[in-house]
Amino acid sequence: HCNANMWYDERISKRERTINPRFSLCCGGSKVELPLLQNPPKYLYQLLYDHDTSDSKNYQQNIRTYNMMFAFTSTGIKFDKSINHSRGPPTIKIQGQPCHRIGSMLPMPGKEPKFAQLYIFDTENEVQNRINAISSPHNQIQGHIVSQLSEMLDEYNVHAKTFRMARDRLQDGQVDNIKLKLIANREKDGRTYNVPTVPEVAALIVGDFGAYSKRDIIIETLHGQLQRIHELHSSYLALQYPLLFPYGEDGYRPDILHSSALDGKKRKRNHLTMREWFSYRLQCRSNESKTFLNSRRLFQQFVVEGYIMVESERLSYIKNNLKKLRVDKFCSLQQSLDDGSTKGLNKGKRVILPSTFVGSPRYMDQLYFDGMTICSHVGFPNLFITLTCNPNWPEIHRLLNSLNLKAIDRPDIISRVFKLKYEQMLMDLTKNQMLGKVIAYMYTIEFKKRGLPHVHLLLFLHPDNKYPSSDEIDQIISAEIPSQQDDPELHSLVKKPYGSWPMWNFKPWISMHERRQVQSFLSQNVPAAYYFRC
Repeated sequence: HCNANMWYDERISKRERTINPRFSLCCGGSKVELPLLQNPPKYLYQLLYDHDTSDSKNYQQNIRTYNMMFAFTSTGIKFDKSINHSRGPPTIKIQGQPCHRIGSMLPMPGKEPKFAQLYIFDTENEVQNRINAISSPHNQIQGHIVSQLSEMLDEYNVHAKTFRMARDRLQDGQVDNIKLKLIANREKDGRTYNVPTVPEVAALIVGDFGAYSKRDIIIETLHGQLQRIHELHSSYLALQYPLLFPYGEDGYRPDILHSSALDGKKRKRNHLTMREWFSYRLQCRSNESKTFLNSRRLFQQFVVEGYIMVESERLSYIKNNLKKLRVDKFCSLQQSLDDGSTKGLNKGKRVILPSTFVGSPRYMDQLYFDGMTICSHVGFPNLFITLTCNPNWPEIHRLLNSLNLKAIDRPDIISRVFKLKYEQMLMDLTKNQMLGKVIAYMYTIEFKKRGLPHVHLLLFLHPDNKYPSSDEIDQIISAEIPSQQDDPELHSLVKKPYGSWPMWNFKPWISMHERRQVQSFLSQNVPAAYYFRC
């Protein structure tokens, strides 16, 4: 339906082997229909795909810095920079709720211009001002790349044109106080088809405003306060990621309708959710631009912030629909319990997360009680199995090598391939009974510090298929390096480097001296059971 590239095992009905599979990960089975992204402007295309040039290498290594230079808004979230001091792949970790803020068009007296102000204030020295505005060391930033990116955005980006228009009005000298209104919604039917234009996204007005939407952004000429941009504003992402949205394309809006909503049938929900919007945008299509997917660390930041936006939307729904979720009964019970000890402290409104919200206390308690009930019914688990994602899997290499990308550049592909591998392993263990008849299982999926997912799986075997003696256990478990003569394939797999870290790096805090000792020990082809933390 949407031309997204999917693996066959990602189909909806996995029990059926069909030549016409249906998928829901991309477009929800044709429910989601969004305008395709255009190819980036010529200069940005060269920076993304001409991998042999020095400008392209410099841009790809510092892509997040270049994006921050041209961002119209500041991020109110905190990036954890303490996790990238090791030899592992670069990781992006965000703390707090996503929050984008924008200030006035001109900086306050004595203050340096930042973000959107750089499009208006002192544009004759704009390149140097942008380089000086970033707080991190900028000795790797190339001035001619900044200059050409600025010219590109002036020509193609609708938001850059808007702020340049405000600059021209202020430089005329006829007015000294204007206001810029960034409009939240444009289409009445909830659908957008073309790249937006300046009159559709902004209005430049001298004097007072009339009626406007509560989500519209009103930017004054000079004031010292920052205003927050709502996550549901159509330009929320385009203002923060101008190098991912070079034309200023629309982001998510709550009034986008499903494509099936026009047939007149009554449905429980006809509008697009934020998760569906991101799921559609993160797919690879042959007829759509791949600016997102080839932006490396900037793409990682976009994905992480997108997940937090989805979670924030879910929290907001729970907060605004407490009556529908019937949480008031739980609140009255808790209030009667707390009366006498919390008198005078009943300020605000308590929000109780339901057990369906992933990660909430009630969700974790429910999983714990379910696990304990299984143990009390069938006994202790018999096998503890761990599967860790390998970035050298041929499916990952086959897809990313043609794009000149590494596994760390596409965390979405890592997660999807890992899920398919795990589901196949689970089928071999449960349905195909590779290690015996399984009567119950439970698992949890985590992400290691190197950014790779891994699963912890507990298997409860049938009493006739358990392994009571050590001799039977040795038939399925081996804790020593395979022999190079007897099993050369397994030996090469164990000795092969594991992504950017070797397989024998069991402790992330191991010193270089200890690392050499471990490598020397493992190269002697002797049992190393006490070095493996199974």
